[in-house]
Amino acid sequence: MAEEYRFGIIGAGPVGSIMGAHLAKAGHSVVLVDILKGHLDAIRVNGLMLTGVKEFTVRFPPENLCYSIDQLRGKEVNTLFVAVKASLLAEIMPPVTKASKPGTTFISLQNGLDTEDYIAKEFGKERTLRIVVNYAGNIVADGKVRMSFFNPPNYIGAIAQGAEGRARELTKLITDAGLETSFTSEIKKFEWEKVILNSALSPVCALTRRTMRQMMEYGNTRELVEAILREGIEVAKANNVHFDAGFLDHCMGYLDKAGHHKTSMHVDIERGSPTEIAFISGKIVEYGRSKGIPTPH
Repeated sequence: MAEEYRFGIIGAGPVGSIMGAHLAKAGHSVVLVDILKGHLDAIRVNGLMLTGVKEFTVRFPPENLCYSIDQLRGKEVNTLFVAVKASLLAEIMPPVTKASKPGTTFISLQNGLDTEDYIAKEFGKERTLRIVVNYAGNIVADGKVRMSFFNPPNYIGAIAQGAEGRARELTKLITDAGLETSFTSEIKKFEWEKVILNSALSPVCALTRRTMRQMMEYGNTRELVEAILREGIEVAKANNVHFDAGFLDHCMGYLDKAGHHKTSMHVDIERGSPTEIAFISGKIVEYGRSKGIPTPH
C-alpha cells in the first residue's frame, strides 16, 4: 500500500470496539475515542476483551485512548471510522472538523440510511466511505464486549468513483484482520437491506424490552416483523432499490439467526438515550411518503 493506515474510531461502543479490536490485533495503529470513561479506563488497564463469537483480548497504548474528540489532535490518524449513533452526527461534526488532519478518509460505521451523505457534506464525497457491518454485540462490562453474531460478509463502498481504490484496499485490510468484508459498487442497496432489517426488529425489541430471538419465536411479533419487512421492501422498490424474489425469506432467516441479542435501540431506551429511529424507521417512512407508499406499521 502506498500509505500506512493509522486508524481512529469515534465511538467505542460494541460496533466500534469490535472493529477496533480486530484492527489492533492485526497490528494496525488504532486510536479509540469515547466519552465512556469507565470503559476506556478498563481498556487502559486490562485491554479490550471480546467474548462470544470471537474471544481474544488486545491492548492499546495509553496514548491511543482518547476521552474526547479534541484529544485526537496530533494523533496523525488518517482513516477515521465514525461509529457513534447516527442521532449524534450533528453534535460531533464541529469537533471532528477541528481535530482531524487534512486528507483524512472518513468511514461511516453506523446504522441508518444516508449517514455517509451527512459526513460527505462536511468533508467531501472523495474522502467519505460507507461500511455496512453484519455483526453486533453489547458492552457487558467496562472493557468487555460480547460479540453476539457475525453473518459475513460486511460490505464497504464509496460514494465517489475516485474513492473506490481506497475502499478496495480497506476491504482486504479488514478481511485480513478477521472480519470478512466485500467491496461493493452498490453500497446504497446494502444500506437499504440493513435498514429494512433494523426497522423490522430493533423498534419491536425496544418497545417490548425483549431479545431478537424472543421476538422471532413469538407468533404475534414475528408476524409484525414480517409486515414491517414487506413495507420496507415496497418503499425500496419505489425508490429504485430492487431485491430478488427470495429477499423476504432471506431477511426472516437472517433475523432468526440473531440469537438472544439485545438491540442497540433497546439499550438506548433502557438508558434514556436518544435512539436512531429517525435514521432507520423514520427514513423508510420519509422515502415512502415521497413516493406515495403507505407505511402504517
